[in-house]
Amino acid sequence: MEDREKIMTVVSLGVGVQSSTMALMAAKGELPMPDCAIFADTGYEPDHIYEYLEFLKKELPFPIHIVDNGNIKDDMVKAIDNKERYPGPPFFIQDSDTGEKGMLRRYCTADYKILPIRKKIRDLCGVGFGKRFPKDKYVEQWIGISTDEIQRMKPNRDKYIENRHPLIEMNMNRQQCLIWMSKNNYPLPQKSACICCPYHDDTTWATMKRERPMEFEEAVWFDKKIRIGLGKLKNKVYLHRSCQPLDEVEFKEKVDNQMDMFDEECEGMCGL
Repeated sequence: MEDREKIMTVVSLGVGVQSSTMALMAAKGELPMPDCAIFADTGYEPDHIYEYLEFLKKELPFPIHIVDNGNIKDDMVKAIDNKERYPGPPFFIQDSDTGEKGMLRRYCTADYKILPIRKKIRDLCGVGFGKRFPKDKYVEQWIGISTDEIQRMKPNRDKYIENRHPLIEMNMNRQQCLIWMSKNNYPLPQKSACICCPYHDDTTWATMKRERPMEFEEAVWFDKKIRIGLGKLKNKVYLHRSCQPLDEVEFKEKVDNQMDMFDEECEGMCGL
């Protein structure tokens, strides 16, 4: 990037542990000050994400832009009711004839996270969506990936955006982020992900059921809703990898340091 001018530094803010740590470290002068943060709201985030977002709005010395590309729950329900293309969560599917289980292709991260953030970056740079970005300029985007999930690192698909991973540069893992938060007397954020995300592991589902029963009931309702039918699919789909109704699953909480599907699959834009 030496031959190009950096015109803006943006924090991709998921309001989870890692991205919140980056933002607060910048606020305390432990990282360079970014120009802004951008939070892509799917409209179906758990309450604790919106609560922590309000805390960050008061704590950060730079603006947080909130963007969206619709409400994933409403769009999903509409797609089911009207037999339209659904918004692309990677639901689990079981073949009704063979019993074989699989996972549908994911579009939701691109549609509800990457796209609205990309549009906002272009808007902030004064380059309309669809117009050519100046070749001699670029935007630095901070992604909250820590050393324990380094496999999620990917270059940005857009040449005018350079992904940077400050936590990797500082050799920090997720636990060290939480320790840093505690030492600086910040309230601890929780993992960021949609209520209905199929990438939830059993620990996440069990915690939701135990500590946030209203959100779990919402997920149970959604899980039943998606089995009404998705477009032309003849097989039933589920939120849980067992391909069982969510309210019938006996969750097996994982041991410490066991990786979940978010760590293995998410593109670095969700769950941060």
